[in-house]
Amino acid sequence: MPPRRIHFRPPGVKPWTRIGPLGPVRRRLGLAWVIAPLVLGIAVVVAGVLLLRG
Repeated sequence: MPPRRIHFRPPGVKPWTRIGPLGPVRRRLGLAWVIAPLVLGIAVVVAGVLLLRG
């Protein structure tokens, strides 16, 4: 029998709130939560390439 994992709940989170990989989530994340990180990541990569070439 594997030992039980210890779970820490962030302060201020109600006991019935589910804790997902992105923090306390009550519903599914919208499409903006998928598109925004992709756009930001692409912008950071492009800026890095421009800085290294220039």
